[in-house]
Amino acid sequence: MAPPQFGTIEEIWRYPVSSLGGERLTSVELGTDGIEGDRSWCVADAQSGHPAAPEKESRWKPALFLHSRSGRDRPEIGFPDGEWLRVGEGDTDAKLTLYFGFEVATRPYFATGDAQTAVNRYEVSPVHLVTTNSLRHLSTIVGTDDIDSRRFRPNVVLRTPAAEGFEEKSWLGSRMQMGEATIHICEEAKRCGMTLIAQPGLPENPDVLRSLLRQNKRNFGIYGDVEIPGKLTLGDPVEIVTG
Repeated sequence: MAPPQFGTIEEIWRYPVSSLGGERLTSVELGTDGIEGDRSWCVADAQSGHPAAPEKESRWKPALFLHSRSGRDRPEIGFPDGEWLRVGEGDTDAKLTLYFGFEVATRPYFATGDAQTAVNRYEVSPVHLVTTNSLRHLSTIVGTDDIDSRRFRPNVVLRTPAAEGFEEKSWLGSRMQMGEATIHICEEAKRCGMTLIAQPGLPENPDVLRSLLRQNKRNFGIYGDVEIPGKLTLGDPVEIVTG
């Protein structure tokens, strides 16, 4: 007998340029390395080559007011004035330099043959999940009406029934059927200062990270390895599976 459905896919996100806002999707293929094109490029200090670190350096905080989306062959960056420019182009780097006030370049995390690569600041997990229930629970702790999933940059938000605490902790080591894909829940997601920084429609809120430090050892959400690739679509059922 099939295991009972305990949730559905509520949101799907891809972040073509790390540290920038991402694109909300209705359907996507999840491969063994994650969502294709997710966090494949970055904005970096043109002199040092170090990728943007908004959670550590205040000069990078404006990155959270930029957006990114997939293009025909390369991602595009959206600026507050509404203009979209392709990464890896001189005009894009020039506009980013004016925007940040120091020399900035767009760089891929993989070899393209015509662009200098950057080294990622952290080990990337194939898939990152949060749940609506844990978002509600955190909202209660922080004392605000709503905690938006965008503060945490997940690939997938799962709609789950009301439960006590941060329910994802109980899934560690489990296998999850999500749409057509199967993933292995491997670890909790440690949080940094990115969660409290202001971004479009979201004010700065230090209590978000303070609450996670006090209540959940700085964890929120979970990471997973993809065992069986497959298509994810909004509304797809989610189940914990055995065997």
